[in-house]
Amino acid sequence: MFTFFTKTWALFFGFAIICLAHGLQGTLLGVRAILEGFSYITIGIIVAGYYVGFLCGSIIMPVLLGRVGHIRVFAALASLASISILLHSVFLDPFSWFFIRILTGVSLSGIYVIMESWINDKSTNKTRGQMLSIYMIIMFVFVGLGQFLLNLSDPAKVDLFILISILLSFALLPILLSVSEAPSISPTKRFTFVELYKISPLGFFGAIFTGLAHSVIFGYGAVYATAKELSLFEISFFMFIVTTFGALFQWPVGYFSDRIDRRIILTSVTFIAAGLSIFIVASSYFSLIIFFILLAIYSGMSLPMHSLVVAHTNDFIQPHEIVPASSAIAILIGIGAICGPILASISMKALGADGFFVFLFIVHGLLGLFGLYRMGKRTKPSDIESQYVPLPRNISPAGMELNPKAEPLDE
Repeated sequence: MFTFFTKTWALFFGFAIICLAHGLQGTLLGVRAILEGFSYITIGIIVAGYYVGFLCGSIIMPVLLGRVGHIRVFAALASLASISILLHSVFLDPFSWFFIRILTGVSLSGIYVIMESWINDKSTNKTRGQMLSIYMIIMFVFVGLGQFLLNLSDPAKVDLFILISILLSFALLPILLSVSEAPSISPTKRFTFVELYKISPLGFFGAIFTGLAHSVIFGYGAVYATAKELSLFEISFFMFIVTTFGALFQWPVGYFSDRIDRRIILTSVTFIAAGLSIFIVASSYFSLIIFFILLAIYSGMSLPMHSLVVAHTNDFIQPHEIVPASSAIAILIGIGAICGPILASISMKALGADGFFVFLFIVHGLLGLFGLYRMGKRTKPSDIESQYVPLPRNISPAGMELNPKAEPLDE
């Protein structure tokens, strides 16, 4: 473990700074978009642009890394992300923002691929689970803390955009000065969508609905909070709760899913999240304290959906099939993530700000109903050996190899 950190501390430190900037960036852009008078649907399309870039970047990045190398690509992507955020403050029109968000999505997806491939290469089968946990902790802690940087200046000014650019540029220093040897990388294999659906229809649709929900929560949450006329601190706190409590609930949810039929847990958390969505809408009108408490529980039910879908799918496959199956799930989540903000924006246009949680109520409710349907169509496997593994919500297809329960693929 100590040897691992001496070789990769620079990468972890640089990644922490990037997460800090990323946490601020998403929230800042949501708030600024409302201040600029962009419509809900326009903002939804802009947010979808980020997920378009993220999905494309996660697919093409392993090939680019194999040709250019990790450190050079990391430096290029961090620089691109730094430039992109400054462009947002220069070109204040939706058309430009959409394409700039695509560039940001490509940049950050590449950074995640680099981190995950580096960790996977430096880890052993014995330490891979620990390294994945540390990676998750860094991501959620610093993305969460980044939310509060929103309070350092007026979002209508250029100051916060410059701060994000400085942080992203600063993240380059420890990486470029690192003497750690970069890992080799090979293209990630994955199942076709047809193969995945035959293995687990619930895993297939669960991935899509997870993408729909999570892209709205994290990509559009600041837009909702601003539309509800929360203060800057309250907007920061809103996004902090979504990020941190969603991560904290991963472990207790996983504990029960390894001891009870996983479909029951998946269906239960989705129905609970659906019900809480309605109560959150009601509480927003009479008690901000209750609103935030319900939001914390909602996040704790919703965020583990990704890991539950992966674990449920793994219940029906062999260990050597975990990586290709999980990679296909990651792509489906990406497809759902592109559609989520646009559909949520349509709901908000029709129903006002409350349409945000009405949309999430529908998404979670439909997945819960499909889970009940599948439990009536298929019995629980009698020889389950797979286990729930907490996964970062932004994990790339290449990063699925970090699952400590997976077996190496034959080349």
